[in-house]
Amino acid sequence: MTARIEQGVQGPGWEDVLLRDGTIARVRDAVAADRDRLVRLHDACSEGDRREGFFHVGHHDGAHFVDSLLPRLTSEEAFAKLATVDGHVVGLATAMKTGRDEEAELDLVVAEGHAQRGVATLLLEHLAVAAAGSGVTDFVAYVMADNAAAFDVIRHSGFEITSIPHEETVELRFPVRLTDRVLEAMISREQRADADSLRALLRPRSVAVIGASRRVDHAGHQVVRNLLRAGFTGTIHPVNPHSDYLLGLSCRSSIREVAPVDLAILAVPAAEVLGVVRDCADSGVRNLVILASGFAEEGPEGRRVQDEALVVARRAGMRLVGPNCLGIANTDPDVRLNATFSPTSVVRGRVAMMAQSGAVGIAALQRADELGVGLSAFISSGNKADVSANDLLMYAAEDDASDVVALYLESFGNPRKFSRVARRLAVRKPVVALVGGSSRTGRQAAVGHTAAAVTSASGVEALFRQCGVIGVDGLEQLLQTTSVLANQPLPGGRRVGIVSNAGGPAILAADACERAGLQLTTLSAETMARIRETVPDASSVQMPVDLGSGVAGEAYSEVVSTIARSGEVDMLIVLSTALPALSYASFARALRTALRRTPGDAVAPVTTVAVVLDQRGPSRPIHAGSRHVPVFAFPEDAARALGPIATYAKWRAEPRQAVADAGSGSRVAARDVITRTSAAAPEGGRLAEPDVRQLLGAYGIEVVPSVLAADAEASVDAAESLGCPVAVKIADPDIVHRTDVGGVRVGLNGPDEVRSAAQELLRTPTEHPGLLVQRQVAEGVELIAGVMQDEVFGPLVMVGYGGTYTELIDDRSFRLTPLSRADAAAALGELRTAPLLSGYRGAPRLDTAAVERLLVCLGRLADDVPEVAEIDLNPVIVHERGVSVVDAKVRLRPLPQAPDPDLRNLRPPAGEGS
Repeated sequence: MTARIEQGVQGPGWEDVLLRDGTIARVRDAVAADRDRLVRLHDACSEGDRREGFFHVGHHDGAHFVDSLLPRLTSEEAFAKLATVDGHVVGLATAMKTGRDEEAELDLVVAEGHAQRGVATLLLEHLAVAAAGSGVTDFVAYVMADNAAAFDVIRHSGFEITSIPHEETVELRFPVRLTDRVLEAMISREQRADADSLRALLRPRSVAVIGASRRVDHAGHQVVRNLLRAGFTGTIHPVNPHSDYLLGLSCRSSIREVAPVDLAILAVPAAEVLGVVRDCADSGVRNLVILASGFAEEGPEGRRVQDEALVVARRAGMRLVGPNCLGIANTDPDVRLNATFSPTSVVRGRVAMMAQSGAVGIAALQRADELGVGLSAFISSGNKADVSANDLLMYAAEDDASDVVALYLESFGNPRKFSRVARRLAVRKPVVALVGGSSRTGRQAAVGHTAAAVTSASGVEALFRQCGVIGVDGLEQLLQTTSVLANQPLPGGRRVGIVSNAGGPAILAADACERAGLQLTTLSAETMARIRETVPDASSVQMPVDLGSGVAGEAYSEVVSTIARSGEVDMLIVLSTALPALSYASFARALRTALRRTPGDAVAPVTTVAVVLDQRGPSRPIHAGSRHVPVFAFPEDAARALGPIATYAKWRAEPRQAVADAGSGSRVAARDVITRTSAAAPEGGRLAEPDVRQLLGAYGIEVVPSVLAADAEASVDAAESLGCPVAVKIADPDIVHRTDVGGVRVGLNGPDEVRSAAQELLRTPTEHPGLLVQRQVAEGVELIAGVMQDEVFGPLVMVGYGGTYTELIDDRSFRLTPLSRADAAAALGELRTAPLLSGYRGAPRLDTAAVERLLVCLGRLADDVPEVAEIDLNPVIVHERGVSVVDAKVRLRPLPQAPDPDLRNLRPPAGEGS
């Protein structure tokens, strides 16, 4: 079998995308050299297919249509995207500007036999983004009235359609912006396709292990051994040209003797990997796992080879795990795949796990086994050349066998997509994540480990908070938190109860719960009386409950049952210290009895964990009723696991809020500013005050009125027009902090004060002389708000304590764009100084809703205008009604050349296309 390689022109901007059936398609701009292939695409359609496939009913001649299209592409009067599968063009989407406002006419055709694979919808998404980037706001399409397929393409894409019927046709109009509705439809389609793709990877019927050595310490030998030990239900093919048999299996000398197979595990040295990948592509292998290290994590040459291997895999339609990884596993009894070289078996359970590091993966599998955390699937992603955490999230969303996702990450390939996919999954299934490399030292180490690094901790925190991911601080907390989620119900609140047979551990548990943000519950008099009745000599019947060293199993069980069914706790920590009256065995029996549910139970089950202070005690969960109770060694571990879970449960219970659209008018006005200023300064830089005011005003952000003045007398005139009191400031936009250079005078009343202040300020040496006279606003709480560009996460909206001391106090919160009102409210509420806005010590309550609106508008602006590198609004004075943006600075940068992060695409090779 020959490799399925893209033939013909290698156009700019390749995007590899999964189709509905998991096939890899390639999307790019159409170029003049594609003419003959595009004509053939059109002419190959029958009259009926052409009528159904092309929206425009007048295009019957392929050559005429293509020849009229191609010259208009170079002048940006038209846009065209084509899709290929196995090297053949299977679809074309075009948009030609009509000359009416910012409108373009849409045409779309899909090759015969590909209509049900999602090609049309895919092309429409990519075309809409390309057209919108060049100022197009609306598409219009003319469709035959009975062309149901054309209507379905647009409707299923999520765009808001306006239809105008004519005699035989219907005129369809819709805005091209990727609204929340469009993005949700895109993610839904991508999720199904990606899940199918990973399902094929994790459910192979045949596995070839290339480099299957007879040496027992060799990764290839260990993979074959693990496949056999797991009882893999498919066929195993060891590939080793120097051996006849391995572990009772017949060896083949080459993958060409075995293929096609569903999965190939490459356990060969890095120097041989590229040649083997080519052999697999030529032999029809469907998926690859590359174990070897020595690629992108070691420098530019390693990255080049890694990228070339990915290019070969993509052209052949293969998904690739690794390189530099441990392998993959699937515990489904119908599969029983353990294609790893881990010394620990993968135990069956309900957790889908990904570990970017192979060593962390080995440690995680071992500790998961000790804690009784069973897995549904496991992927060691290594350098993440292709398969990443986003893929596992989409797989888990569609996998009924996975209830929880656990991740160890050292980088984010597309954090914007991670946010959308994780948020979509987390409303149904919890996601727990540990990120390595968030410190400066950790980032440096991660680059040399898995060839990638995360960015600042603030970016990670903002990402996790918005999308409901449970962030943890260590591998032990990752697995302990995962164990609780896999075995216990989510808590209904933050009220925690503690029951112990010793006072010291109970006190430590109470302290740990407070540090974890949990609320130690207050028991009712009735509940305390029942506890005292059960254990008359209990040391304490209020939280934390100390039943004393003499309590036996039956009484302990009765107390736990009483508290669990009281309706007064959401979580319960039960502690056992090794004492003669309560052995581990009797403690376990007590829990099984206490937590057994009966049909008449009216109170919802309580999230329960156990702490066994006995080195000889087991760490596996205790089977109690229909659930298992996770067991921890120390009270602090239990609290650290429950705290983030309670936060997640609250996030999950909150209603979801959509992000409101800013409207095309705002974007058009903003683009006017960017186009004008970028032409004058293509390298970027700070905007002048009038341009700042116009850009912010396009999104409803009004800056306090001010007037530019060239000299002292002009300042006096400005003050008279504005009305005193006024402030006078140095106008140079390149001065970030005017107060640092003594560049601000406030509270000026009358011409003499203004003139004197202006004369002083004009003596300050600046690159851009001039003054800014501004009406002085009423006092209030000063905040800072703005936008910063993170090198990995993109635009972050920031809010914090503002004014002169903003850096000193350093009280700030961040959110990724786009923001909903709920995101903005949460960011504001996280500030240590937030009580200043809500009537602190008798002061009036201030207008927090106005601050939230401001943050949402900043997010919209940052999303719509990627040239914005930084926005700094400081101070933003919050009043009882409204806010006053006193000072505003905006810095632009050249537009980064990168694919739209919202578009469906697979991770690109660094050297090809996007």
